[in-house]
Amino acid sequence: MDANEGPPAAGPVNPFSPTAIARVTEGETQATTVTTAAIRDALAHLDNYLRSGDGGTVAVLGDYGTGKTHLASELLAHARAATGGTARTIYLDAPADTFLSLSRQFLGRLSRQSVQELLHAYRVGPPTDDTARPAAGSLPETLAEITTDPALGTVLPMLLDPATEATAWDWLMGYPPGPALVNAGVTVRADVESGAVETMGVLALLYGRRHGRFILVLDELDKILSAAGRPDDDTMARFSRLIQVFSSAGVFLVIAGLPDMMHLLGHDVRQRIGPIVRMSALSAHDVRDFIRRSQLRAFGQARLAPFTVETTDYLTNLTDGVPRRLIRLCYHLFQRATQAGTPVTHLMVRETVRSQFDLASRQDVAADVRRVLTQDGLSYQRDHLVGSLRDLPVDFWVPLEEQGAGCCVLLSESVLKSEEVHELNRRVVAIRSAVPDSEVILVVVGYLPADLAADLAETFSVEPIVYDPQSFPEDLSGSVKASLRRLEQALGADALTSVRQRVERIQRQQTNAQRSIERLSHQLDEMRDDLRHDLRHSLQPDAQPMSRPVGAAPLPGPVARIFVEAIRSLDQLTGFERHLHDAFTTSHTGMGRAVEGAAPLRSGLRSRDVQRALGTSMVLRRLIEAFWDGLERWHESHRQTPRPGDLARLDRLCETYDGIAEYLPLFQLDALDGLAVPGEDSPVEPPDWSRTWSEARSVFDGLSGRVRRLMVDA
Repeated sequence: MDANEGPPAAGPVNPFSPTAIARVTEGETQATTVTTAAIRDALAHLDNYLRSGDGGTVAVLGDYGTGKTHLASELLAHARAATGGTARTIYLDAPADTFLSLSRQFLGRLSRQSVQELLHAYRVGPPTDDTARPAAGSLPETLAEITTDPALGTVLPMLLDPATEATAWDWLMGYPPGPALVNAGVTVRADVESGAVETMGVLALLYGRRHGRFILVLDELDKILSAAGRPDDDTMARFSRLIQVFSSAGVFLVIAGLPDMMHLLGHDVRQRIGPIVRMSALSAHDVRDFIRRSQLRAFGQARLAPFTVETTDYLTNLTDGVPRRLIRLCYHLFQRATQAGTPVTHLMVRETVRSQFDLASRQDVAADVRRVLTQDGLSYQRDHLVGSLRDLPVDFWVPLEEQGAGCCVLLSESVLKSEEVHELNRRVVAIRSAVPDSEVILVVVGYLPADLAADLAETFSVEPIVYDPQSFPEDLSGSVKASLRRLEQALGADALTSVRQRVERIQRQQTNAQRSIERLSHQLDEMRDDLRHDLRHSLQPDAQPMSRPVGAAPLPGPVARIFVEAIRSLDQLTGFERHLHDAFTTSHTGMGRAVEGAAPLRSGLRSRDVQRALGTSMVLRRLIEAFWDGLERWHESHRQTPRPGDLARLDRLCETYDGIAEYLPLFQLDALDGLAVPGEDSPVEPPDWSRTWSEARSVFDGLSGRVRRLMVDA
């Protein structure tokens, strides 16, 4: 039996992937596949398309590590094998950006030469392959079936002319038309994003008509939909159009993303999506099948050792059957077992899980807890003793002032055994015995299987929080606030006491925020001093000519426009610069104009919220300017083809911006809505024109990512 097999001879080959991250290649899939229900369903939908040619959209939904990308690779390999390589298959990892960026990736995968060959074939005549779909008699007639944009019919033939092919390709990539295109009547697109969708659809139609079948996978599409928060109406309209044009072009479109992706979509868009394939967890039987298949590929023998039936059951339970976790652990367990010359044991599994999932330290997480509580204006005590001296102190105690009640935050490493669950439950009972009016929140720094999480949730006040650097601040803040509200309601605190406590909490938040702004302002001053020092040094006669003065090497146009737009948006949304200018403007109308111009500013500055918000906006402006200066200096030294080390320095510049911007309390800027002014060309009055900061914040949040992409592509 498998459980009694000895381990295979130790060798240099480990049949499992150390990262378990799927890669999609043009050739055959190189990963071991276990045919799950999700893969069977997806392949059935693809086979139906290959038979009928009826285009449509399939959604593949699953959490991180559940095998969405691997399924995409299987679909593409299956399509190539089933059609003898005649089907056109494209895989795109969607960027966290725009449909224009997606379109540029799409065009890059097709290549200019391939598109030119396709257009040349349409000039020569329709395809003769019996498997191809009927082609229209001419290119204009074919285009008229799917797009109403006459510019596409003008530009595509210009790709075949050596004199205009470069400018025609640039226009398809979303850049403004060159002189040759302008002379042909092509104008700047009013909506470049929608134009990008039309371009993808038209090219997919042409390929489908020539080659018979076109399979396109858009992986992690939710990154586009959630790049700037919840998708707006324009984004939804473009996404709906994307699905429509690909379906009309006879394309088999696969959109893959997180389960929440469907919730981002409007009802009309969801109606256009066909079957939904949901990734599911692997069973213990699936895991054993995967291990045997992997070793068959590597060693020519399908065996389970050094794993056993019992340890694969245990491993599946601890990882909740998530493929990426399982494969990573199989890699490390195989290494340990073959080196030790023993089968995999339960203890070996637990030790490996702890070493692989306990990536953050308790000290790091404790620091994050302190930051969250401080930013929320909550008073707290660290390592507070609750109960008798025999009990361990709680990591954090957040008291409900003058109520003899409070909320505990406990930190724990990975919870992998029922004994560890019992110990944590015992601690909760002891805490509530000592302080009956208390709530307890558990933060797990590591890994917590789903079944053990369910056991803990029955005892703790809320479901345990498994530490994730991205979501932890929001998760903890929401849990603590909810716990304190429940305690207040249970204790029946009078309204006056509740209001006073909230006011004190807000005051602490404002004080902490002001300290953060002052600290960041000081750091920015130091950065500017360093830049000025470097500039003065570079101008010394005997200085090494390492770089030119700031501004001597202007950034590429698209990058510079991002910074200009960010500064303009900031000034326009705050209105401070305009109002300040108007307050000191005198003309032939006399001082009355200046007094009138100063009125909005004087009125706004009476509010401490406005004062704090203006301070935040000033720091944000100086941060953007400092980032701009630093990027110009980098560009001066590295505007030739950057080497990996140069790109690493570019990454550090972007990370510096993100690291500082992350701590700016941008929520305060909502207080400046009353000062917002319309643009120079806008006839709309300020109250109607002004946007909320929650909508405009994406201009500043995604600044470094957009800048880096454009700098690398420049």
